[in-house]
Amino acid sequence: MSVVCSASNISFSYTPKRKILQNISFSTKDGEIIGILGKNGSGKSTLLNIVAGLSKHYEGDIFLEDKNIKDVSLQERAQRISYIQQTKLHIPKYYSVEDFVIEGRRPFSRLGFYRKDDYSLLDEVLSFCDLNDFRQKLLCEMSGGETQRAILARAIIKNAGLYLFDEPCSAMDIKYQKEFFQIAQKVKERVPCSILVTIHDINLAIKNCDRILLFHDGRILYDGAAKEISARDLTKAFETAVSNECDSKPHFYY
Repeated sequence: MSVVCSASNISFSYTPKRKILQNISFSTKDGEIIGILGKNGSGKSTLLNIVAGLSKHYEGDIFLEDKNIKDVSLQERAQRISYIQQTKLHIPKYYSVEDFVIEGRRPFSRLGFYRKDDYSLLDEVLSFCDLNDFRQKLLCEMSGGETQRAILARAIIKNAGLYLFDEPCSAMDIKYQKEFFQIAQKVKERVPCSILVTIHDINLAIKNCDRILLFHDGRILYDGAAKEISARDLTKAFETAVSNECDSKPHFYY
């Protein structure tokens, strides 16, 4: 596996007295789904913004393969990184599913025109996300879970090397949570890529992620295999009692 993204000594503060991230270092490899866990305000979303190249005022370095993110053009970032901030995504009511999804190819288009290859990729991705029957349906007419699949399809159609998902499972039912990670697993098998996911549900992360980054007080408390994370570290990170009553299949109670 090759390194897709690496962070070296990342620190970030909103004010001198409020340090959000302190000396964060890690790297991601293709074929990994990495869950980022931590209590609210621990810096999870801030880290994704920095990795995506959206935040400039930080210390340290982010590399996309061997290139510093600060030296990567906006267009190249848009081609190589797919970042879904779902709470901030505005979807015009008149968009059909296929119109919305193919816009994921906009960073690759010339003068706003899509090529034959783009439409072939659209067909492939709609099938991949089980959206063929919804091609002409307006997004405003779809359920929350169906809309989320369309959002995923728009991200996937980039064939990016790095996928960043900020709380994709929040406020979603069990069916959608399962669908999200099923698609995420297929994505990493489809193209060489890393997937970083911020998530609140400890058990959902452990069950579906290959690796966990656990944040506490702006630092990484744990970086390792998802199924090897301890109740002790989780208790410290979330500042509430967490216990594991089953050693054979990690499942935490809190």
